[in-house]
Amino acid sequence: MKPWVSLCLLVGLSVGCIPRRGETPLSPFTRRVLPNGLTVLVKEVHIVPLVAVFLWARTGSANEPDSLNGISHFFEHMFFKGTERYPKGEMDRIVKRLGGYNNAFTGMEYTGYYIVVPAEHFATALDLLYDAMTASAFLPEEIELERQVIEEEIRRREDSPTAKLHQVFLKHLFEGTPYARPVLGTFETLARIDREHFLKYLRDYYVPNNVVAVIVGDVETGKVVEEVQRRTEVWKPDPEVERRIPKISFVPQNIPRTCEIERDLNQTYWILGFPAPGIGEPEEYPLEVAATVLGSGRSSRLWRRLVEREGLVTTVSSWYWPLRYAGVFGIEAHFPPENRKKVERVVWEEIGRLRDEPVGDAELEKAKTMLLADFAYENESCADIAETLGYYAIVSSVGDALEYPRRVREVTAEQVRKAIRRYLKSDAYTLCVLRPHQEGSK
Repeated sequence: MKPWVSLCLLVGLSVGCIPRRGETPLSPFTRRVLPNGLTVLVKEVHIVPLVAVFLWARTGSANEPDSLNGISHFFEHMFFKGTERYPKGEMDRIVKRLGGYNNAFTGMEYTGYYIVVPAEHFATALDLLYDAMTASAFLPEEIELERQVIEEEIRRREDSPTAKLHQVFLKHLFEGTPYARPVLGTFETLARIDREHFLKYLRDYYVPNNVVAVIVGDVETGKVVEEVQRRTEVWKPDPEVERRIPKISFVPQNIPRTCEIERDLNQTYWILGFPAPGIGEPEEYPLEVAATVLGSGRSSRLWRRLVEREGLVTTVSSWYWPLRYAGVFGIEAHFPPENRKKVERVVWEEIGRLRDEPVGDAELEKAKTMLLADFAYENESCADIAETLGYYAIVSSVGDALEYPRRVREVTAEQVRKAIRRYLKSDAYTLCVLRPHQEGSK
């Protein structure tokens, strides 16, 4: 259910906070909008004495000008480099002393910051996050140090076949849109970013009516809302912020797009992807089920055929990733280069089967059960729940998250077939391949 990239960006709390039978993992919760526009979501979980405090900003790489690509992620790094009240390293020391942990993550449409601590220290966690979000120092010497850290991240991405493949794939699939930008930026754009750029970015996007606070744990809702309002009441909203959030539109893709890169590799890394609807659209749920049937787990069609029966690939998977204004249906495989034609033939055959033949009742129910089990497992902990609530509040609505289990259960075989027929077209796909050097090409 959660976006596939989030697995690399956020580590949830390992202590479970499992809801009572009959509830979704996310309900009940309370939503309040404070006078300054700050949205506050609170869910009480009284199983363990912990609290997860998240602040989500509705800004990411899709908000950036091309010339400053990467500033959202760079800003995230600077968040932890000190304020006047809490110098560099002080936040980490305080959180560690309290027995908690903190981290952050950046995506195309959001940036999030969080602290998990014993519940009695909720006010301290909130104070640390709010101070860093509104009063980071952006010291020039720290900017230079973090620039080097991010440059090393980019080098690691370039050296990782999987990470490189994903980056190139998204660039081609979302060509001409803000979603095509790499979250980390590039060496060239990072070199341009200075303190004044950070201060403007802070003024433009880090305002209360563009932020969602999510608090999940062993707390009392009334006291939490009161403390958040008391702590943030001087934070001034900006009525113009909504105008700065891009409304992304897409020209329908009607031709194949391909890219091939040669590397010093011993196998081929391959992604076939299709433009798909965004989060909350009716086809979201049939496509979730379709991706599960096609390539999720060892009982999926592609795994059974490509791995177990024909032995053509070392791994294969399919996934559906919805964003706010668009989505991606992807099929990914790694295999010896000599198997490529056979792999591609099998993949298109299985897409055709899913398009032309209704999924059987048993296979359909198994896919739904897998999705609902994943939904439960992904929302076991306080931090997991806060991640889900915040993500949906930013890119869609929390109502879509609450409706997820019901909407999955209601998916029919005919809806799956129609969604595949509409979106997985043989003349509107993006294929990206990282492959070993061909003989004589080095």
